[in-house]
Amino acid sequence: MRRQCVLVCVALMLWLGAAGMAQNASAVISASNLERMRPSARIDFADFEAKLEIGWFAANDDASEFLVLGPSGAVYALAYAQDERRWRLRQRPGASAFSLIDGLYLQGHPFILHQTGGAYFINDAELTLDGAPVALLRGIAEDELFVEALDVAGQSQFLRYRLESVSGALKALDALAIPGIQNDGPVMRIGRIGYPARFLSSLADNILYAQIFSESVAEPLAMAYQLDNGPAVFGAVNPPAVSHFAWTDPQRRHLNRLDLATGENQIVAALAGAYPQFLLLSKDASALLAVNLDFQPEIFAWHAQTGACYDLGAYRDCGRIPDHVALSRDGRALIIGCDSGLEVWRVSD
Repeated sequence: MRRQCVLVCVALMLWLGAAGMAQNASAVISASNLERMRPSARIDFADFEAKLEIGWFAANDDASEFLVLGPSGAVYALAYAQDERRWRLRQRPGASAFSLIDGLYLQGHPFILHQTGGAYFINDAELTLDGAPVALLRGIAEDELFVEALDVAGQSQFLRYRLESVSGALKALDALAIPGIQNDGPVMRIGRIGYPARFLSSLADNILYAQIFSESVAEPLAMAYQLDNGPAVFGAVNPPAVSHFAWTDPQRRHLNRLDLATGENQIVAALAGAYPQFLLLSKDASALLAVNLDFQPEIFAWHAQTGACYDLGAYRDCGRIPDHVALSRDGRALIIGCDSGLEVWRVSD
């Protein structure tokens, strides 16, 4: 795979901190600046007293603060102390969970979905719901979040909550109806894609079903696409717009990008069987990124229009495949979490 890419020589200048935390000034990651991506901050778990060794994280919008998971289910916040020019670890009050399910930041505040004593909570607020929650998701509106839960039949439902501006409490609003799929063949849901999108792939006839939620309708917009070189079994979208879908087929022959508005599918590059452990799509959908491609501890990226491939180099030393990889909500940071810590990549000036 490396021989098929334009090798970009990067000086892997890894330092604790974030070069004065200039991430707010960094550019949004796109096809036009892939060759300028560099590691800008490395957070080593070994530097903290808490025994951190799980790379799960939840990041705030600009990747300047993270939730991480410690021993015994304790959830900590890692924040950059500007005056000390270093990362500090502090435990969130009431954020200890015997069984963490998910977490996120909403309007700068951390919210943790967890189970304690047989009950489900978001932070300290107990939830009343039928079913088992499996994910905590950002809504389209900036003051809303969703809990995805499975009912007794194993079907998903999305429960909507609003963050009250005065009290800071979560108010339960409603549940969103999810239309069924009319297909007699085997249909699988494509994982790692959260609200406001849900994708299902028909393995027999190569049809991709997309369900895109919006603020204005109670049910999602349902669309179906015929994929000539499908079926799609692995993919990514560009939230919050969700205008495109990046995907691969079971044999990983090609890396594709589907325009959800026009239905036009573009083969971006040949993968030749290489497996992307993590596939991401930039905020403007102009660039595709793969972390740990075919078990190489490196980052690869593609220009969606030209197919040009960039080997951006190796990420931090990890004892295993990363536990979690994500783009920040503002689209300016690529975050990699593994057993040894976190690493943040940004576009360098």
